[in-house]
Amino acid sequence: MLKDPFRVFALSCLLIGLAGCLSESEPGVVAPAGGGSSVTPSENQTPLQVKSQATAVGHDARVEQVTLTAFDGTELAMTVYFPELAAGEAAPLLLHSHGFGGNRSATLDFDEATQTSEIGVDTLQVAYNEKDKTTARAGWYIISYDQRGHGDTGGNVTILDPDFEGKDLKTILDWAEANLPNLGHRSKAGKLDPVIGTIGRSYGGAFQLIGSGLDSRIDAMVPNGTWYDLRYSLNPAGVPKTTYLNGLVAGGLQSNRGRFDPFLFEGLLQANTTGVVSEEIVKRLGSQGSVSYCDLAANLPRGMTLKTDVPAFFIQGATDVLFNLNDAIWNFECYRKVNANAKLLFVKYGHLLNALGIQQDPAAALAGTGAKYAFNESLIWLKTTRNACPAANWDADTGRCVIPLKNMMFQFLAQHLVGAQQARSESYLGFAPLPLPEITAVLEDSRNDPTAVEVKSNSSSRPKLEGVRAASAFTMPTQVMTGITGIPSGLTSTQAAQLAQPIFVDLNNANVKGCFVGTPQATVKVEPVGPASPEAPIVYLGLGLKRADGTQTVLHDQVTPLKGYGEKSIELPGISVQLKEGDSLTLTIQGFSPVFVTSFNRLPVPVTVSASVALPNAVQDPTGFCSL
Repeated sequence: MLKDPFRVFALSCLLIGLAGCLSESEPGVVAPAGGGSSVTPSENQTPLQVKSQATAVGHDARVEQVTLTAFDGTELAMTVYFPELAAGEAAPLLLHSHGFGGNRSATLDFDEATQTSEIGVDTLQVAYNEKDKTTARAGWYIISYDQRGHGDTGGNVTILDPDFEGKDLKTILDWAEANLPNLGHRSKAGKLDPVIGTIGRSYGGAFQLIGSGLDSRIDAMVPNGTWYDLRYSLNPAGVPKTTYLNGLVAGGLQSNRGRFDPFLFEGLLQANTTGVVSEEIVKRLGSQGSVSYCDLAANLPRGMTLKTDVPAFFIQGATDVLFNLNDAIWNFECYRKVNANAKLLFVKYGHLLNALGIQQDPAAALAGTGAKYAFNESLIWLKTTRNACPAANWDADTGRCVIPLKNMMFQFLAQHLVGAQQARSESYLGFAPLPLPEITAVLEDSRNDPTAVEVKSNSSSRPKLEGVRAASAFTMPTQVMTGITGIPSGLTSTQAAQLAQPIFVDLNNANVKGCFVGTPQATVKVEPVGPASPEAPIVYLGLGLKRADGTQTVLHDQVTPLKGYGEKSIELPGISVQLKEGDSLTLTIQGFSPVFVTSFNRLPVPVTVSASVALPNAVQDPTGFCSL
């Protein structure tokens, strides 16, 4: 009953241009980053071996389009890349899937320099090793598959439900074990186990988190730009993030042909009409991310278990307004508790609203830097010592080690799937081994070549992002009008954003020079002006960046909602910023946000807002770049 009216609503979103900028699809590329430079015992793996010499007869390189039957009869479509392998020669499997509204990579025969859409596809090309071959190593098996409700796979999208998409992944891995004759194996818990890595971004990042909880055959993963808890990402503080929700469904009418589980249409209808999503739907979304099994004290759903043997490398964009830095921090801390090989990289870009004119166009921002935009930027300018950077990667003009994300990602996977020795071998990698810090952050510092630093602790302990410094004094109460009268409060200095700017409020602890990376904490008071409204007021809070020249912007374009009156403690969106002499951070307050386009007070109501903000501790880097 809900599906047809919702198609009409979503189609209207498509017509006003949301779908084109919000769909995650298109076949394409770019790779994420991060790996590990220190060797731990788990990285000194024994060599890969085939399960049976009798059947591991080797094969020429070839590509097959394969259709499987899922547990419920749904057809699953995938493309399988068989590398050139000699008899008895073992190779790992790299499993890839796409973003929401996208489809599998049905070919890897493309010009990498022209690909600008999907993270990870160029890394698949490196791993397959058929284009621009590295002669000293064999290629890896590659499987890229269409998720349920996408591309040539049947069924309806259920947003990576462990009972549906989770079981599909098991079906694919079962097929791989039975049909890839030279699939590499290694002893695990006393038996031979296939060696399998995963890669993908956004929706293609989340399948890895669900999969690693369900299936012990995954040995390393690289989730890019994905979620920790969909309740936070899509419905923070009970306020639906309707711009992206509407756009993804609108885009899905074309790419997914409207094949959504009815509960998604129902939730979207609720979000755009009442502004409140039912508890039943919220609870279901909460089981479809790593949060559902990262809380080790909780009962884990549907047989999920957080394993200790999955090195995970998380990449997230600071200006990603769908899945912000907090999602990555929570994922990283969850996995690092049980695996010292977890890595984290903050880049600048991710899910953006630039096509709507409320965020900067990343392609324009990167013009002339040598980087391209492909969901994330393609290069990282790491501040490190010259002798730690391969000569081919050193840029003397900036004093940075300029590193392709695709190579960082492949080196991380090689380290954990094949071995630390191969991951340090130029002849194996096809490029000089790269510095891959445990935590790396691209800093907001107004550069077109954003500087990345390796985060270090002041003590001998491992680097961490937990902890904030002393909170600011409460700001003076600031009056703001909530609701449609706040439209359109801006995110950045784009033309659309200039129609109305947020209120910037000074903080008395926010003008300290240095690098600040992590999650700010705030205690916020929202009080009525006159009689209280029967409708809970919604305000949007974030941090502003005030430069010494007086210019002000909302830091990383990020805000978070707060609903209702009273005093509440909240986490503001994560930050990654360098403050120089005369710079400071501010509190930003808005009565409306274009990221939450239909989530506002229907009856505009004035409120006063005051807050005390605790900012992340300053971080150090080995080069002293952050010591101003």
